[in-house]
Amino acid sequence: MEFKSDIQKALDVAIDNYFIDFAKDNSVSLRVNNAGDFNSEKITIKGQNRQIIDKINGDSLSSASIPKASDSLKMLNNIRDIYISINEDSINFTKLKGLLNSELDRKNYDISYKLNHLKNDSIYASSRTENFTSGDFTVQGKSTYLKSRESIELLFPNAIIIILKKSLFSIVISLLLMVCILFALFYMQWVIKQQKQLSEIKDDLISNITHEFKTPISTIGAALESIRYFNTNNDIEKTNRYLDYSDQQLKKLETMVDQLMDTALLKTENWILEKRQVNIHNWAAEIIDNYKMNAQKKAILLNISKDSKSEAYIEPFHLGNCLGALIDNAVKYGGDKIEILIDNGESLTLQVIDEPGHLTKNQSEKIFDKFYRVPQGNLHNVKGYGVGLYYVKKIAEKHGGTAEVILKNNSTSFIISVPNE
Repeated sequence: MEFKSDIQKALDVAIDNYFIDFAKDNSVSLRVNNAGDFNSEKITIKGQNRQIIDKINGDSLSSASIPKASDSLKMLNNIRDIYISINEDSINFTKLKGLLNSELDRKNYDISYKLNHLKNDSIYASSRTENFTSGDFTVQGKSTYLKSRESIELLFPNAIIIILKKSLFSIVISLLLMVCILFALFYMQWVIKQQKQLSEIKDDLISNITHEFKTPISTIGAALESIRYFNTNNDIEKTNRYLDYSDQQLKKLETMVDQLMDTALLKTENWILEKRQVNIHNWAAEIIDNYKMNAQKKAILLNISKDSKSEAYIEPFHLGNCLGALIDNAVKYGGDKIEILIDNGESLTLQVIDEPGHLTKNQSEKIFDKFYRVPQGNLHNVKGYGVGLYYVKKIAEKHGGTAEVILKNNSTSFIISVPNE
């Protein structure tokens, strides 16, 4: 850990400087000018008006380190300079703390600490005698100037807080980078998901358009082939019937192309609806009658509220297409009973209810998306390419209204609500 390493180095440098300064201030030197006058039996050294060393003789020398004291004393006859350094058993904590504070300041650390002088693993002296909460962080000096089985111990509280303050900038940068990386990962995942959905929608759209366009094209081709090769008797009635089939299929193709073009047109801001006053009952009844002819097995009921106004200010063609799209959707996917409720007050509300409900909550949230179709696997029993309900929503918004779907009591309700200005 960088913090502990910095404190360790600061303590070791302070201890080294302490003993170096102590050696300079607490050493004396002796020069013998005349070897003949040197008395090896007794040496007295004085300094600063006090006697520092009383006597050096054979009895005062350690026999453990000098085998023969007499031989060692004879060596003094050849010595001209003698340097003597004096050691102390105690540590001057004031001086050591001054050196340590300088090192800590240099490393930009402002901490409260305590120093212990240990001998044989026991506290010999301490820099502070009052109560001091040291916490769990301790550093011991490793200076080579310390005697054997002697050490200087540094203790200080709130190591975690100090580390956090020192590393705050690095922590903040790391967190920001982590947040950026996580954001990038989630964004990339979202983009991949969106691209996958778009790819699925594209494939589904191509498949649906292919099936939708292929049917009228095949019908027209079959009708023309019948007229060309199998109407050898020039039967006018049969020819006209085949031509009617072709005309119907061409109109169907035209309708599908127009619907796709209208969907593209909805994105433009320049398209303005041409609104006018319309009799709601006649307008809705005409639309519903067209679908009753193609859905004879299903009951389509129209109910207009008693308090409804007779006329509404709307764009009848496109809003009529919206009502037709909802009815067509109910005919394709709903049950045998389809109910249309109309309430024409301050706003015009068109509600198409079919039973049983066929949508899930997840599907209902996407039902108005462009090109979305309820998944049916590879089946194409129900024709369409997913722009009908998208068209409904956009036309409602062009009127300044809304389009929504409500799932309730095993039924599906599509509701268009537009202002009746």
